[in-house]
Amino acid sequence: MLSSLKGRYPDMELRAYLRTLASKWWIVLFVFIITYGATLAFTFSQKPIYQSMTTYVVKLNSLVSNDRDLASAVDILSRRTEIATTYTMVANSGLIKRAAADALKLPAEQRIGILVSSEIVPGTNVLEIMVQSSDPVQARDFANAVGAQMVTYSHSLYETYTLEQLDLPSVPDAPIKPNKPLNLALGAVMGLILGAGMALLAAYLQAPPESVASVSVFDEETGVYNQRYLTMRLRQELTRAQRNNYPLALALMNVDHRGALARASEQIRRMALRRVAHLLMGQLRDEDTIAYFGGTVFALLLPDLGGEAAKQLLEQAQMVVSANPIALERDNIVLDLQCSAGIVAYSKNTVEEDVEADHLLEQATRSLKESETATYGKVLLSAEDQRLTTPDVRSVMSV
Repeated sequence: MLSSLKGRYPDMELRAYLRTLASKWWIVLFVFIITYGATLAFTFSQKPIYQSMTTYVVKLNSLVSNDRDLASAVDILSRRTEIATTYTMVANSGLIKRAAADALKLPAEQRIGILVSSEIVPGTNVLEIMVQSSDPVQARDFANAVGAQMVTYSHSLYETYTLEQLDLPSVPDAPIKPNKPLNLALGAVMGLILGAGMALLAAYLQAPPESVASVSVFDEETGVYNQRYLTMRLRQELTRAQRNNYPLALALMNVDHRGALARASEQIRRMALRRVAHLLMGQLRDEDTIAYFGGTVFALLLPDLGGEAAKQLLEQAQMVVSANPIALERDNIVLDLQCSAGIVAYSKNTVEEDVEADHLLEQATRSLKESETATYGKVLLSAEDQRLTTPDVRSVMSV
C-alpha cells in the first residue's frame, strides 16, 4: 500500500485543482474577458510611435593640410570613448533638437512628442541617430534635420574631423510601439492566470471551515505539525527506512500529570501545550518531526535513530519538561508536568515482513498505555524483536 501511495500526492492535488477550475469555469471566463478587454482597449487606444534612423561616420577632414593637424587627428582618434561620448551628448541635446525643429519650421505642438536618441556603434566610428514620432514622415524628416545640424555643429567640435552620412533615414512602415501581438498575448496569459486564481480563491472562501483546516499542516492549538502531516511524514520515512535498511523510531509522549492539564480550561491547556512543545523542540534534531497527536499527547518521529538512542533522547526531553514548571503568570498558575512516553523502533532486521504506518502508530499507542500503567513518568521502549503484525481494529486516538 505504501508503494502505491508514494508519489501520488502531487497528482491528486493537481486533479483537485483542475476539478475546482472546471466547477468555477464561469469565474475564469469572466475574469479573462475583463482582463483581455482591458488589454485590447489599452493597446488600441495608444498612439502609434514610429522610429526612423540615420547613420553617420566620423572621419578625417579632407582639409587637413599638414602633418601637425594629422598628428592631432590621430591623437584625438585614439580617444574613441571621449569622441563617442561627445557626439552622442550633442546629438541628444536640446540645442540640436531645437535647431532641427526650427529648420523644419515645426509649430510648438508638434515638437512635444518627438524623441531623439543617439549612440556610437561599439567598436566603430559610426554614429546612429534615432528619432521617434507619432508621424512616420515627421520621424524621417526630423532624423535628417538632426543629422544636418550635427554635421554643422561638429565643425566647431573638432576641426580635423567631420561627419559624413552613411544611410539616409526612411519612412517606417510599422510602428515600434505598441507591440500589439505581444500585448495581446500577455493579456490572454494574465487573464487566464487571474481567472484561475480568482476561481481557486472563491472555492477556498466557500469551503467549510473543516475543509480549510484540513489543508494546513500545522495545529492551531500548539503551533506544531498536526496528525495529518505526521501520518504523511511517517509513511515517507518508513518507506525510506524499508528501502535503505535505516532505523526509525516513533514515540508518543503524554505531557499531563494525573489529569491536571486535561481538566484545565481550554485556554490554559493551549498555553501550556505551546510551552511544552517549545521545550520539546529544543531537544530534537533538525530532521526530527514533532506533531500534536490529540489531548495532551505529542508524537515524535525520529528518523535514523534506533530504539535505545530514541529512549535516551526521550528521557532527556522528559527531564527538561519536569525541570521547567509551566508558569502562567496571568492566571497565577504553575503546572508541574510529568511525561510518560511509549516508543516503537522499526528495524528491518527485526521483522519478517514490511509493516505499515498504521501498525507503528498502534504499537506506539500500546507502548504509551503500558508506560502509564507500569509507572507514571516512565519512558517505555517496545521490544524491538517483537513481530509487528496487523493489530486488532481499535482507535489510535484512544489515548
